[in-house]
Amino acid sequence: MAETINIPKVGPVKKVYVWGAIGVVGVYVAWRWYSAGAAGGDETTYATSDVGEGLEPSGVVGAGGASGNVQWAGSTTDGTSGDVIDTNAEWTQAAVQFLANQGKDPIAVSEALGEFIDRRPLDDSEQAIARAAMAAFGQPPENRPWTVIPQVGPTTMSAPANLRAWDKTTTTQIGFQWDPVPGAVHYRIFRADLGSEPIGDSFDTKFWARGLQPGVTYRFQVAAISTLGKTGPKSSTYTAKTAQVSLAKPTGVKASSITRTSAVIRWNKVTGATYYRLYVNGVAHGAADTTTYTLRGLKPNTTQKVTVAADTTNREPGPQSSPISFKTKR
Repeated sequence: MAETINIPKVGPVKKVYVWGAIGVVGVYVAWRWYSAGAAGGDETTYATSDVGEGLEPSGVVGAGGASGNVQWAGSTTDGTSGDVIDTNAEWTQAAVQFLANQGKDPIAVSEALGEFIDRRPLDDSEQAIARAAMAAFGQPPENRPWTVIPQVGPTTMSAPANLRAWDKTTTTQIGFQWDPVPGAVHYRIFRADLGSEPIGDSFDTKFWARGLQPGVTYRFQVAAISTLGKTGPKSSTYTAKTAQVSLAKPTGVKASSITRTSAVIRWNKVTGATYYRLYVNGVAHGAADTTTYTLRGLKPNTTQKVTVAADTTNREPGPQSSPISFKTKR
């Protein structure tokens, strides 16, 4: 029994197992001591009051944030994991997701953190968002140190008012204008069907929305931009409809290359048309974006009557052409 050790409540155990366990514990203790020393270089701290309403002071990485790179699991790492936050873009994305899960508006969070990363002055609500993000994830990893810069002066802009038509609306353009907003340096234009993405900017109080479709109703809003680059509230909606295209009847309709089950139809181009519809014996058969179309699936030895109508993307075709007739082969 010389090669064993009697352990209370366990009994005889071989010495080699005991020394192996002691070695593992020693390596773990040494690693923990080294990790604690490596993580102690960041003296940045954040008060519990900076976390923001509804957020736990401990955030994701421990109270006071974390130094160096951080992981979603809430621990510091050496940068070898694929989940490590080691760029400001990753930091922003993680903070937006985290604060959105806490009930914050993700769009407001994204905009506030974007301005924070750009080192712009922040209003009170934006400051709270930036501090909450740092309480959860520490400072952004690049270009440290980071400081929340308070905005000085007015923090709000009024919404543009009295949106109204400007110049003549065409088939592809809508012009509108609005009253100036005191303190605005320019204006940002939005289209309701495109969500929160702006479609352009104006440095006066007029705007041409271009590249539109004929005969379609569009809704627009305008927001003023302050000297500090802050976007004010959006205006009420301005609604307008582009002019309808007046399409002529296609002319020069001809049939060629006639077989038992097919034929090629050609016609002249119609001004303003984006494509053409074909009708066989009064029934819609297909559409073409050129002035040539091959009819297929016809019955042999039958007479076919064909007309063509010009159309635009609003799917309101113009008048049909004069009919032509031909007979498929036997």
